[in-house]
Amino acid sequence: MTCLICAGPAEEIACPSQWEERRCAVCGRYRISNALVRTLMDNGQIFDLVKAREWLKRNGTLHDIPKLVSADRLLQTWNSYNSRSPSFSSRP
Repeated sequence: MTCLICAGPAEEIACPSQWEERRCAVCGRYRISNALVRTLMDNGQIFDLVKAREWLKRNGTLHDIPKLVSADRLLQTWNSYNSRSPSFSSRP
């Protein structure tokens, strides 16, 4: 199975049917609502890894298993993608 945050290898953990639960060596253990997974897939959106992992870390200290039901401020935007991408100059 793959991590729903970073797409790396992850363990799928049995949980209530409205959730997807994963344990990733890098992102940790978390749940994401099935509705959010469908929305992300339908819209071709992906998580900003830094923001999502920070959120998981903060919320993991407050709750046994952090639960993502909304991706507000956790998605990769063109600006966040572009700032991490190498610059390419056009050649004359």
